[in-house]
Formats: sequence, structure tokens, C-alpha cells
Amino acid sequence: MYNFFPECPFHKYLHLDCPGCGSQRAIHALLHGDILSAANYNLLMVLTLPFLLIHFFLKVYSQVTKKDFTLKIWCHPATPKILLAIVIVFWITRNIPFAPFNYLAA
Repeated sequence: MYNFFPECPFHKYLHLDCPGCGSQRAIHALLHGDILSAANYNLLMVLTLPFLLIHFFLKVYSQVTKKDFTLKIWCHPATPKILLAIVIVFWITRNIPFAPFNYLAA
């Protein structure tokens, strides 16, 4: 294994997985077409990719057509709070050492 990338300080010192742990391995697996392995490394990252891709393509479409086309859900005041809650719940559940939660660990 390469030591090219820095270790996650949260995992290094507390021996717990942060919400981003496993993301680099998941991206590597996705680039090689292995969606199941990517989901095993970081399920939250894999589940958010379709939303990010839709947002990206809508931004490109808006630039090309010169029309403002945004999803109204992104502009809702509750969206950041809901996303933060999802990340915190994922962070807590992936560190529970019992099945089925231990499948979320990186």
C-alpha cells in the first residue's frame, strides 16, 4: 500500500471512522467500475454522487443556455441542516461495532 496520501487524523488518533474515511479508496474503486467495493468503502459518498452529478449537469446546462436553472431544493433554508444531520448520523452509525452498523465502517 502506498503512503502517498496523508492519514485521517481522526482515525489515526481516535481509531474511529470519520464521514470521509474510505473516500479515496471508494473513488479509486468507482474509477475502475467497481460500485460495490466503492459502497463498502464509503456508502455516503457513493450515494451522494448522483446528486452532485445532477447538480453539475444543471449548472453546465444553465451556462450553455444562458437560463437560470437551479433546483429549488438546494436553495431551501433547511437543506444545509438536513445534510448536516445526515452526515452526523452516518458518522455515528458507522462507528457502532455491531451488525448491521459495522458494515458502514471503512
